[in-house]
Amino acid sequence: MAHIIATSLLGQAAGQGLVPPDPSKIENYGHLIIQALVAVVTIWATVRKALQKPENVVKAPVVGVVAAPLATDSSTAVSAGDVTE
Repeated sequence: MAHIIATSLLGQAAGQGLVPPDPSKIENYGHLIIQALVAVVTIWATVRKALQKPENVVKAPVVGVVAAPLATDSSTAVSAGDVTE
């Protein structure tokens, strides 16, 4: 007898709780899940970047490169000695 009563009460509670939700509720929950995932990934990437060791910067000597003059006229051509910084 107790089994029948418990099953009927459980069936009533489960029947009322298993009503399909609105599509708008499903969409809202989907947006919340996506926002939570983006937040977790952003926080994880920020913490990971903060805990990285800084990279050693190798200072290479600056080499001046002078492009070949485009004009064929010798009066407008710039030679490497004419370049000033």
